[in-house]
Amino acid sequence: MDTSMRLTRLWHSVLPGRDSVARPSDRVQAGLLLSVILLSLVAAAAAVLLGIGIHGGEAARSREQLATRHAATVILLSDGPASGRTGAPGEPGPARGTWMTRDGQWRTGEVDVPAGTVAGNEVPIWLDATGAPADRPLIPAAAVIDATVVASGLWAGVVFLLVLSYLAVVALLDRFRLARWQREWFVQQPGRTRRDDQSPAGS
Repeated sequence: MDTSMRLTRLWHSVLPGRDSVARPSDRVQAGLLLSVILLSLVAAAAAVLLGIGIHGGEAARSREQLATRHAATVILLSDGPASGRTGAPGEPGPARGTWMTRDGQWRTGEVDVPAGTVAGNEVPIWLDATGAPADRPLIPAAAVIDATVVASGLWAGVVFLLVLSYLAVVALLDRFRLARWQREWFVQQPGRTRRDDQSPAGS
């Protein structure tokens, strides 16, 4: 089946038309499918707007952090946290060290260092505008990734709920159509009379 025929079938499924032989339940299903498609498009537009907003905020925070934070090196005065028992890397933890600020002053305090680091080692760190240890600044690429992940996750979640609701309603409609078909088939069986229709077995 070529693409044009598939699009035609999809179009007639969504909009059966007045002259169609579609049953009322088919029209309900088609209207529901159309609603799912439209709501998915609305959710996509909302997700894009949300992503733009998140990216704007994250990008501004990235610019501020990159402008006020700088890389430095700390000389450890004490050992960091011990490594894992099996030799696997452990969780980073605090250790006492000393470092030089951008204006040439030496400071001493606690910084987070990788597990297994011992006194005397030099460890790269980031300092804020006051010369205090700070987290690594957010890079512009991370702002794009964060916005994309949040927006995509929101849209995917909405579409998942819409599709799940659509499938649940279609399952109910299929049960209704099957039950009605069975009743019609039973009525059309040879040898059935009006009395049979009024009997308890035929009710």
